[in-house]
Amino acid sequence: MGAPGTGSRIPAGISLGRAATARLRLRRVLLGTGAIGLAAGVWAGLVRMGWVLPGGSSGLAAGHGPLLVVGFFATLIGLERAVALGRGWAFAGPSAAALSAVALLAGLPTLVVRASATLAVAGVALVFAYLAWRGRALHLSVMLAGTLAWVWGNLGWLAGWPLREVVPAWLAGFVLVIAGERLELGRFVARGGLMRWHFLAAAGAVLLGAALWPAWPQLCARLMGLGLLGLAAWLLRYDIARRGLRHPGFHRYSAVCLLAGYAWLGFGGLLYLVWGPQAGGMRYDAQIHAVTLGFVFSMVFAHAPIIFPAVTGLRYRYLPLSYAPLLLLTVSHLLRLAGDIAAITELRRWGGLGNGLALLLFLLATAASVRAARTALRPE
Repeated sequence: MGAPGTGSRIPAGISLGRAATARLRLRRVLLGTGAIGLAAGVWAGLVRMGWVLPGGSSGLAAGHGPLLVVGFFATLIGLERAVALGRGWAFAGPSAAALSAVALLAGLPTLVVRASATLAVAGVALVFAYLAWRGRALHLSVMLAGTLAWVWGNLGWLAGWPLREVVPAWLAGFVLVIAGERLELGRFVARGGLMRWHFLAAAGAVLLGAALWPAWPQLCARLMGLGLLGLAAWLLRYDIARRGLRHPGFHRYSAVCLLAGYAWLGFGGLLYLVWGPQAGGMRYDAQIHAVTLGFVFSMVFAHAPIIFPAVTGLRYRYLPLSYAPLLLLTVSHLLRLAGDIAAITELRRWGGLGNGLALLLFLLATAASVRAARTALRPE
């Protein structure tokens, strides 16, 4: 990861070689395709909630989860690691992830969509396997375990499992990849056997619960809930996010996003622990989206000022405007989950619409930060 706000843009006056230019274009195309997957996934989610939108159909609504998990996040995470690694073969995973989103939106046969999605996450997992083998560090092994959970879930999806049995593996993938990234930083703050075993026990519970869910859903839902609660407690205690609150600008903004995300992760764990496995309905919605929208997107907001410049080569300038999407996401998500818990459909629908608007506002805020960085570079 680079320094916040600096990016990796090539200075003016230095021309890129053809190969470097081609790689940069590929990175931007893949990120753009992933953004289309994000937009389509959010659109599909609103259709699932009952909003009547142009292009809304049962087929699109069914693609809500795959578009976001594979089309957007597998593309984004795979692309970030491929750029950091700098090897051409590492781009195979995110490229396949982007193509799987295109295949789904193009209405290609289900087998093609699921097979391409499985190949995509396998390609991403291969990159993490290489990094874990080369680095021999705990945080890399944890991130590898997260990508292998994605592979397990997608293999089940390819084999015909219902999505409710696939989703726990997808959630475990998110949580372990992110927790591994934070462990990489947290290890410089807290050392010692107890801290290490706390982390391993919680991560192991999440992974085991997701892997065995199809066989013993009642037991594994509670096990996964305990794991999520344990990781949230670990992150709140040992992560360096709290230090960022002491510093202004980007560091404080990132810290607020991270701490909000950890709170959502703990709440999601509590819902799994109390309610157990849900086959569908509002409780199912609350469990999944406490983790995905609350935790995962808070992490996206926190890391975007670092990841976006590294992937696109564009400069990024932190603006206080960045707090607006986080605030809207938090308030609307509280409304949505209140509707889920109280079984108030309209409250859930309006909260969901607010979630979508928060993500749109995040994209607009990112564009504003890029524009501000360009303006700052112009000569007087």
